[in-house]
Amino acid sequence: MEQIINFIPLVVYSALVLIGLRIIWKGFMDYKRAGQIKGFADYLTVLEYHMNRAYDLIHKDRILIYSLEGMRVKDEEFNTISQDFVKLVLKFIGPSLQKDFVNFYGSEDTFIFNMVEYFNTRYEEDSIRKETMDEMSSDNNQGITEVKNYEPLA
Repeated sequence: MEQIINFIPLVVYSALVLIGLRIIWKGFMDYKRAGQIKGFADYLTVLEYHMNRAYDLIHKDRILIYSLEGMRVKDEEFNTISQDFVKLVLKFIGPSLQKDFVNFYGSEDTFIFNMVEYFNTRYEEDSIRKETMDEMSSDNNQGITEVKNYEPLA
């Protein structure tokens, strides 16, 4: 009985220490999160820099040929290219920043979704592909105009 009475203060003390550590940890995480929010522009600049680098490499190696021909990448190939883009960005930023961004966005899925949206937006704004398609459509329109204005010799 005496051992149980001596054990109770130890349990209470341990519980108080754990509660105190949890409060300190929560305060630290809140402080860290507030720092991320205050430094959002800096974090975003770092992420955007690495996404630009990754997009430039992926575009040069995998998309440029389609752009020069004015063609659109097939959906299956586009999905593979998107996944490769995400993998390359994650390699560029490293595991430490990856954890920070996952923490900032709330989940890895949300973070990856935002990277893929960036990639899709950049792909849709591909100026080389747009210029090539504009040239092709203007060439087609000129050819049609010439045929319409053609008068046969009598």
